[in-house]
Amino acid sequence: MNKLIAPILILSTASLPLISVSQTPTTTSEERPFCPINEDTKLITYDKIVSLPEMKKYELYDKALLWVNLFFKNPTDVLRERNQEVGKIVCKARFKIKNEQDKKGFASDAGVIQFTLTFQFKDGRYRYTISEFNWKQLSYYPIERWFDSSSPSYNPAYAYYLIQVNDYTYDMSASIEKFMVARKKEIKENW
Repeated sequence: MNKLIAPILILSTASLPLISVSQTPTTTSEERPFCPINEDTKLITYDKIVSLPEMKKYELYDKALLWVNLFFKNPTDVLRERNQEVGKIVCKARFKIKNEQDKKGFASDAGVIQFTLTFQFKDGRYRYTISEFNWKQLSYYPIERWFDSSSPSYNPAYAYYLIQVNDYTYDMSASIEKFMVARKKEIKENW
C-alpha cells in the first residue's frame, strides 16, 4: 500500500499547476482529487451528483443526451445504452494521450484511453460517473497499473499519462455541468 501512496502524492503535487488551468466552475484545484480511487472497486472513478431542483427526470435525460451528441465526434459509436424510462445513459468513449515533448517540441502519440461514462437521472438531480479507464492494448490494460512503481514493467511516462487522464476528465466534467445548467435560448417568432 505504501508503494501506491508515494507515487500518488508525488503526482498530485506535481500536477497541481497543470490541472488548475481546467477547473470546474464549482471546485478549486485544492478540492479536486487526483485520479480518485473508488474504495469498493479500486478503480479510478470520477463521480458526482448534481442537484437541479427545477428540472424533471426526462428534461435532464434529454439535455444529457444532447450534450453527448455535441461533445463526442461520433456519438452513435459512443452511446451504448439509452433508457429514458429508467433514466440512464451509458457511453463508451476514448481519447488520445501523448508522450512528453522531445527537444524539438514534438509530442508523439502514446495511445488511446477508453472509459465509461454513465448518467443516471431522477427528478431534480442527475449523477454522472466516469470510470473503467483502460489503455487500449491487445488485451485489457486498466490504467490503475500505472500507479505501481515497483512493477518491472513500470515506465516513468505513466505519471504524465495519468495527469492527462485527470485533466481530460475534469475538463469533460466541467463541460457536462456547464451544459446541464445552461438555459434554453428563447426563440422569438417573427410573423
